[in-house]
Amino acid sequence: MAVREITDVASLQEYCKEHGLSVRVDQQEAYEPRVLAPYHWKWSEIEPAVLASAKFVRLAANFEDRGGTVRRLTTLANPRNSKARAPLTLHVQCVLPGEQALSHRHSAGATRFVIKGSPVAYTTVNGELFPLEDGDFITTPHLNFHGHKNDADDYVLWLDGLDMSFAGIGARYGEEWPDAVEPLNYDRINRSAKTLGSHLRLSSYPGITHPSGPNVKHDGAKHPPGFRFAWERTLAAFAAMRANEDEPDTFDCYHLTYTDPLTGGPTFPTTANEMTLLTPGFNGRDHRHNSTVLYYAFRGRGTMIVESERFEWSRGDFIELPAWTTHRHENPSGEDAFLYSFTDWPAQKALGQFYYEEF
Repeated sequence: MAVREITDVASLQEYCKEHGLSVRVDQQEAYEPRVLAPYHWKWSEIEPAVLASAKFVRLAANFEDRGGTVRRLTTLANPRNSKARAPLTLHVQCVLPGEQALSHRHSAGATRFVIKGSPVAYTTVNGELFPLEDGDFITTPHLNFHGHKNDADDYVLWLDGLDMSFAGIGARYGEEWPDAVEPLNYDRINRSAKTLGSHLRLSSYPGITHPSGPNVKHDGAKHPPGFRFAWERTLAAFAAMRANEDEPDTFDCYHLTYTDPLTGGPTFPTTANEMTLLTPGFNGRDHRHNSTVLYYAFRGRGTMIVESERFEWSRGDFIELPAWTTHRHENPSGEDAFLYSFTDWPAQKALGQFYYEEF
């Protein structure tokens, strides 16, 4: 077949367009780091949407029920970054009294931080029930079946954080629970905490089977089980740091990472979930890093200065801190303040793209 003659730049561009190619014909614009804008959500503005969703959005009874939703979510979407999104997001999930959300699994790992819980509300991970109490943190590693059940007399709320941006780099997998509603085995409440507390070894956890069947092999980090970090354990860790007279960090005061219970590494290979304690009167130093952080004000109040913009936050507020934005923390109040955070520094480090600068 004869190839059409290319006689100039215009015909070169047309040829490339017809054949799925592209060609650079002029000098590329000077490259500047893409830095997104921060944003501050007040809980007083979020709560009406969350409560309205509880009233008007119905959970699906099964996966064929298109009139309902598998998850009742209110999602943070930064209005300042309409043309570009940060690689992370958080959702506020609500489950009403007596409801059970359908069980499924997917490529993305998911985490839950409970902001309004109950000892008789649960998330299930591969059949194990984890209580959802205020301040608890629960992991659902990728491709683990999971669902939710609320046996309490009031609604429960938690923050869903998924590493969807990184799970979607390759093919995405997912599977619905065969009978939609997963049977609950109350004898398995908190089983992993008891087992891991007895020094579970890697070989004693069987991992998971791929949705396409056992013939699909896995080459990478071990699949950890789901795990629950009760709020009292987090408080105890901070208390121990103070009792040991550990020197507060000049940037984040006291800072903890919820780690992989099998390896001691970050929460997931792609993302980390963390808790920051800002003591009364703390004034942190300016710094920036090439990782995105989503903050939730769990307790207390404080100030975050981002690129000279002051965000005065209080309990229930959210702040999106884009990568490579200069920021610092302050606690001008007379009480401890706790900031929960969801960040992608593990992925940036794995890619060799984690940079930071201190001022």
